[in-house]
Amino acid sequence: MEFNEEIDEENDSPQFLNFDNMSTPSKNDQNEIKVKSKLSLKVKLIIFSIILIIILLIILIIYNLSKSPKDCQTGYYLPDDSKSKCEKCSVDNCDKCSGTKESNICSSCFPNYIPFYENNILKSCNPCNEGCLTCNETTHKCLECNIVYKLNNGNCIPNYSFKAIYSVDTLNKNVNLIHSSYQNKIKKVIIDGNIQTEINSAYNLKYGEYTVYILLDMNSLPQSMFYGCQDMKEIYFSSLFNNIEIQSMNNMFSGCRTLTSIDFTNFKIKNVTSLENMFNGCSSLKDINISNIDISKVTSMSRMLYECNELELIEFPSIKTKELNNVDQLFYKCFCLKSLDLSNFDTKQVTSFSKLFNECKSLTSLNISNFDTNSVTSLGDMFRDCFSLTSLDLSNFINQKVLSMNYMFYGCSKLTYIDISNFNFSKLNPDLFDKNIASKGTIIVKDEKATIIIESQIKNWNIISKN
Repeated sequence: MEFNEEIDEENDSPQFLNFDNMSTPSKNDQNEIKVKSKLSLKVKLIIFSIILIIILLIILIIYNLSKSPKDCQTGYYLPDDSKSKCEKCSVDNCDKCSGTKESNICSSCFPNYIPFYENNILKSCNPCNEGCLTCNETTHKCLECNIVYKLNNGNCIPNYSFKAIYSVDTLNKNVNLIHSSYQNKIKKVIIDGNIQTEINSAYNLKYGEYTVYILLDMNSLPQSMFYGCQDMKEIYFSSLFNNIEIQSMNNMFSGCRTLTSIDFTNFKIKNVTSLENMFNGCSSLKDINISNIDISKVTSMSRMLYECNELELIEFPSIKTKELNNVDQLFYKCFCLKSLDLSNFDTKQVTSFSKLFNECKSLTSLNISNFDTNSVTSLGDMFRDCFSLTSLDLSNFINQKVLSMNYMFYGCSKLTYIDISNFNFSKLNPDLFDKNIASKGTIIVKDEKATIIIESQIKNWNIISKN
């Protein structure tokens, strides 16, 4: 292409390019330009993608480095062969350890734990004695106890009589920690770790749960210890209750409707004579174990488990109740009890079995084979509304002194076998059954008199006379 560089002398103005004289590119040139353009775009995209990937990798590395723990919490370590995750020390209660992911060695234990070495290698961390805050690693003797223990020759011994948890369900409430009759017996009260400057049997507490330790003067403890403590949820007795003398445990937990757990492990008392109403109204208790309590001198268990509606298990001591004379309504309204073994109950002095198992609606298994009824005057309502009982062997029952037997089997709708072969009906005409009795069953009686009385109350039953 040629450019006209001559200047018009007259107009003294430059001449513009003449595009009409410019030649257009050929089709091959145009195609070549398009190919080069596409290649250039692809190269740019590839370069951009590579740069983007590099940036993302850098960001990922920085993120992982920031997440990689520099320090682990106590009891954990960063393995030499894996710096990305803290692993738990293999020795329990180990404070610091080191090594690989597969193998690590403990170098120190948590505070209040004593290191145990084997071939100069720390093998285990054993706790100091109960209640100990710090102890000597060599002698293992305690140096300092927590607030509810006291130091005695290198050991921490309980400085509380019982520990209990109270649950307050209102914004503000005056909560009975122990019955008011114990006001003068209280030596120390600790609520949620705080020693109370004013000693009281009840405190004003706000909504929530509280852990309470109380130290008592353990001499001559009165009865009704926790009577009416409606906010008590759990209780644990310390070893201060080991081998002490309490004559009466009447009403001890009566009315403790929210109580769900009692630990009697250390409750090893002696010379107790009465357990009347001990758990009366404890409607939230599911199991009770009093196997540590010596009941050999107990004379009365009247209403002991009265209306323990949720009770599923009761464990009595194996020792026999030699002095027992009153068991009225002992299991009354224990709706959830399914099995009872009372073979260790010596009842030769008992005068009344009235309402003994009344409304034990779930009871299916009952061992009263050793019951002695020679002194009994009342059997009224004894098994009333025991809906689940299917059989009763009362062949050991002798009713020679019995004055009342009315309603004895009322409501026993599944009962299909009864043995009352030693019952004497010569002076009695009791109302034993109601319309809810099973339509068919077998009953063993003593004689013809008994047969006549039973036939008048139940129909279609097989009545077998022993004589």
